[in-house]
Amino acid sequence: MIPYIHIPDLHIGPLPLHPFGILVATGVLVGTSVTTRRARALGYDLVKLNSFVTWMLVTAFVLSHMLDQTFYHWDELKKNPISLITLWTGLSSFGGFIGAFVGIALWKYLELDGNRPRRRARPHPILPFADLVLSVFPVGWMFGRAGCSSVHDHLGATAPPGTLIAVEAPTGARDEVVTHVGFIDFTHGHHLRFDLGLLELMFTIFLAACFALSWRKRVPVGTYVVVSSLAYAPVRFAMDFLRIPESEGGDTRYLGLTPAQYGCFLLFAYGVAMTFYVRKLAASGVDLAEPFRVTEPPPAAPSKVAA
Repeated sequence: MIPYIHIPDLHIGPLPLHPFGILVATGVLVGTSVTTRRARALGYDLVKLNSFVTWMLVTAFVLSHMLDQTFYHWDELKKNPISLITLWTGLSSFGGFIGAFVGIALWKYLELDGNRPRRRARPHPILPFADLVLSVFPVGWMFGRAGCSSVHDHLGATAPPGTLIAVEAPTGARDEVVTHVGFIDFTHGHHLRFDLGLLELMFTIFLAACFALSWRKRVPVGTYVVVSSLAYAPVRFAMDFLRIPESEGGDTRYLGLTPAQYGCFLLFAYGVAMTFYVRKLAASGVDLAEPFRVTEPPPAAPSKVAA
């Protein structure tokens, strides 16, 4: 069993520093830095990449909240419609994924003329930059899920006794033991619950390590899109069964499944379709990344696309 870890806020004078915020900001900085380094190694135009990432992040942030309110907090939204635009009050990961897709689809056809969007003369291919971002995304996501684990904002259903990957959630019982290591508290108790943020962190560390080991290889454009979709969808689908039941105040279900689980069906189907597309693209010899290269990338060992 895993002890319940509590990390208190740090302070610089009167300024509080929240562990969650620190870890999320670190993930953004690390992810951006590594993506830029990989883009240089691949010879990509950094100006175009930054434009792509900006469109992606803005729409991901906005729709992450809006879709969270719409599908998970509909009753609250009906009572207070203004909550749809209070972007700081709640986010959902699948809402962010959908928002990112919308953003890059807009970037494909639109560009900024000053502060106003205008239609591109020729649509840009989105697969090269999407693949680049996803090749590094698990590294940044790792810090984000570490933030979730640090504040336990995704505690799930009660786990059976003896479950090794469950967290010993505090209940205030007298027999709970709290130990202090530096400024961090570790609570040991008997009430076990699944911590979905921690479980996803474990999976993300594994995926990030696998991706990092492949960075020096020349893989077909689209490989990371395929692997990310096919790997994440079944894992997330299974983990959502460990959420707090709706009868106990947990997330809204539709015909017994969470909105994210329905998203997993679509994500997996997308991954399967992209597998065939990436293989066809590799066999044709077409290089979608060529318009974005300003220098030739160094030679690397060829690698087959993963199914």
